[in-house]
Amino acid sequence: MMATKARYAEIRFNDRPIKEPLTDPESFLLEPGTVTAEYEAKSPWRLDQLHPDIADYRTAQTSRFIAPAAKAQEEDKLWNKAWLIAGVASDIAQPGDWFRFDIGPQSIIIVRSKPDEVNAFYNVCKHRGNELVQEDFGNGATSFTCILHSWRFNLKGKNVRVTDRETFREEALCQNLDLTPVQVRVWGGLVFVNLDADPVPFEDYYADVMPMLASYRMDEMFVVKDLSVEVPANWKTMYSVFNENYHAHATHPQIKPYVDDYFIQYDFYRHGHNRNLFPVAAVSPRWPDGRFINMGLAYMMQEAGVKTSGFKGDARHVRRAIQAAKRQPDNAYGLDFAGFTDNQLTDDWNPSIFPNVTMNMHPEGVLIQRFRPHPTDPERGYHDVIVLSAKLVEGRRPPAYMGVEEDVDVSGTVRPARRRTTHENPQGGEVLEQDIANMVTLQRGMHSRGLNGRIVFSEQERRIQHFLAELDRYLNA
Repeated sequence: MMATKARYAEIRFNDRPIKEPLTDPESFLLEPGTVTAEYEAKSPWRLDQLHPDIADYRTAQTSRFIAPAAKAQEEDKLWNKAWLIAGVASDIAQPGDWFRFDIGPQSIIIVRSKPDEVNAFYNVCKHRGNELVQEDFGNGATSFTCILHSWRFNLKGKNVRVTDRETFREEALCQNLDLTPVQVRVWGGLVFVNLDADPVPFEDYYADVMPMLASYRMDEMFVVKDLSVEVPANWKTMYSVFNENYHAHATHPQIKPYVDDYFIQYDFYRHGHNRNLFPVAAVSPRWPDGRFINMGLAYMMQEAGVKTSGFKGDARHVRRAIQAAKRQPDNAYGLDFAGFTDNQLTDDWNPSIFPNVTMNMHPEGVLIQRFRPHPTDPERGYHDVIVLSAKLVEGRRPPAYMGVEEDVDVSGTVRPARRRTTHENPQGGEVLEQDIANMVTLQRGMHSRGLNGRIVFSEQERRIQHFLAELDRYLNA
């Protein structure tokens, strides 16, 4: 269904009765027409245009989430080829700042060698293969020295010391002893790497999503939470949990009074990227009362500085009232919301960046979730949670569902350390912990004979279909 921007709002909040019968598998889907702001525009592609064989991905074999052979194929043809989000640029703000990024069995060092230069290398000494750094972050470095035999490399990766060089035969040292470089780009507050020597050009790979990502000004945000959870699940199982909205009503029933989890905008892009736009401060059609201003909506109004007493309207008017409040110069968040569309001021913009990152984006803060394979076990992986916050007025915090604890400083004064946890005590906050529990049971269920080796997807899970179709482009290339 196509509609203008105005019709888009009417369809969502005024025209659809709560109990409207839905018979078409795509009748939940909102596809509004192109609007003025480039980063809110509908994708020019339908999913079946990007992948003419998309009907083949309404089911999937469970073996691709379990088998060691699938893991090996991904390491060779996916992780060595695709652009990957390695971290945030604020972690390498000054020369000598560095961080470590692991993807499967590969470990990478990303370092700012000069104010205007960033380098990336495999984290391995050319002597005996010892890892050069074991920590997650560092600053003030002038070189990297192997703790095993003290070989040293400068910040550009050049070997500057072979200890006791005179004891090596010439044939042992005739090879290139410098660190092996990795393609790296810093853009939009993020750091990207590609392990391929001749990758797809960065600007082409991300072209379709760059305007939207840039609009959130992540380069002006800072880290307020950094968590890495080891989960007994394949990375694709974990990623898929966040690549569909179908689970929200059952897994997160607490959000139905103030999040529309059903009538959602879907956009699909080249190179496997896609996004959903979730209306927030809007009652789900699954909730029995779509007009009463419930406690969730009332809290959002209070937080945004909208008075509930004397409010002229019902639940259908709350979302627009909050947007109007944020437009005021003296808004409750202390932010300049100019440049954002009205929908960005309330809604959860949820892009998935192929192959393994999802984001929940708001002007006040961005939740970045990354899913990484285990080095050896296809049924284990890592769920990374990074929360970025804009500089908010004192007392304001990023959206509560991002799980930033109340005692955590969100002023940007101190960069929190990375916490490493497990699925048994993930420390991710209520919403994320509900999702992590699903990852574990989904992965266990893949082994059931009751599945006959195959799972199925609804049209509310088209982003998973898109992901698997794009993944196969790499694996079958």
